[in-house]
Amino acid sequence: MATNRRRTNRSKLSVHKAGLRDLDALVHQRRAMWEALGVRNNDQHEKGDRVYKRWARARLKNHELIAWIVKSSDGRVAGGGCVWLQTVQPRPHRASTVQPYLLSMYTEPDFRRRGVASMVVNEAIKWSRRNKYERLMLHASEMGRKVYSKLGFKRTWEMRLDLAR
Repeated sequence: MATNRRRTNRSKLSVHKAGLRDLDALVHQRRAMWEALGVRNNDQHEKGDRVYKRWARARLKNHELIAWIVKSSDGRVAGGGCVWLQTVQPRPHRASTVQPYLLSMYTEPDFRRRGVASMVVNEAIKWSRRNKYERLMLHASEMGRKVYSKLGFKRTWEMRLDLAR
């Protein structure tokens, strides 16, 4: 059995642009990402899944959300991620009011440390450059920081005030 698992883990990985047909996989990955970050409330996940699915479907349809799925040669989903085209205010050094934002990055446990996240991030970078965006933003978990740093992302600082108390 261990031999089969090793062989499966060595299967070739490929990345493709995701669409509405991949929506369930994208919702699963988003939930798994939050679970990996320590969110354990199943009721919150159930509600969040429904809301995210509606949100993602609408944005996939109007091309405000671009997503990629990585699959193994045996058809298993290994991971994926998305770029959301956020509306932002113009700034003196950037006139664009749209900024790509990388989100919902997740790699299934059996496929970790095999370059899945890097495959998705590289696709997001290529897509952003091809579409002439000046910057790609994200919030990195501790788990993902090495991946992003290796690909040239710089850490910035942000502050937050949670108002729902």
